[in-house]
Amino acid sequence: MKPRTLKRILQNRRSNIWGRCNICGKRTFFFTKDARERGHLRESLFCAWCKSVSRKRHVAKAILELFAPQFESLAQAVTALRSFSIYSAVAHDSFDQIIGQDNDNYISSEYFPDVPVGTEKNGVICEDLEQLSFADEAFDLVLTEDVLEHVRHPAAAFKEIYRVLKPGGYHVFTIPFYFDRKTAARVDTTADEDVYLLEPEYHGDTLRDRILVYTDFGHDLLDQLSKLGFATDISFSTHHDAVRYGIADSYVFISSKCAPARDAQATHTEREAQ
Repeated sequence: MKPRTLKRILQNRRSNIWGRCNICGKRTFFFTKDARERGHLRESLFCAWCKSVSRKRHVAKAILELFAPQFESLAQAVTALRSFSIYSAVAHDSFDQIIGQDNDNYISSEYFPDVPVGTEKNGVICEDLEQLSFADEAFDLVLTEDVLEHVRHPAAAFKEIYRVLKPGGYHVFTIPFYFDRKTAARVDTTADEDVYLLEPEYHGDTLRDRILVYTDFGHDLLDQLSKLGFATDISFSTHHDAVRYGIADSYVFISSKCAPARDAQATHTEREAQ
């Protein structure tokens, strides 16, 4: 750790939380690097060991509750999780390091615009959420973490995720979300070239320094997911999550693949006719 970073951590030690990481499973302290992060703990409270942030540990909590509730960390649940096929749209993270290690049922990817989908670049598979290379019903679990707001056509991405999930499978995801307003496009993507509808907004990105935000998601997203065939719940972090696992200021979407609404309605109509 760089001396400057260590100095900032010590300066903000009052914001540190002692606990156990539900990813690496180690006793640790969750720290902020900067006083400004106190108001954005979703992207802070780094684990001293695996460097996971609050948001990622909340995703880990959802994974454990869905697939390995008898364990308190992904590190403990490695063997159990190998029974499930998992796809993550983020590579080289703490999930890769722990549940992806020597696990043929775990696939992670990044999007590289300069290589074909399904091929590798620097040892990482390239996937485009709008047109995934996987077969239908390939996965028990799909993970996307603060990715979908950067996709040009998010509706297409949700349809693709639905396609590659097994019946009863889960899409666990995080996005910046506005609970008090409807979804708004920040960019017109009807043509090949982007046309800004709002002031361009960018988020930091480990591969590209910064990446454009295409969509501000709002409460009507839940209706859109329902029409597609997902049953969606939102998990909010609790005080217990904060003091034990360093999960604060966080929310995670958990969508279960069920029958598409139109198919369910058609079946209901057919039964009534009989």
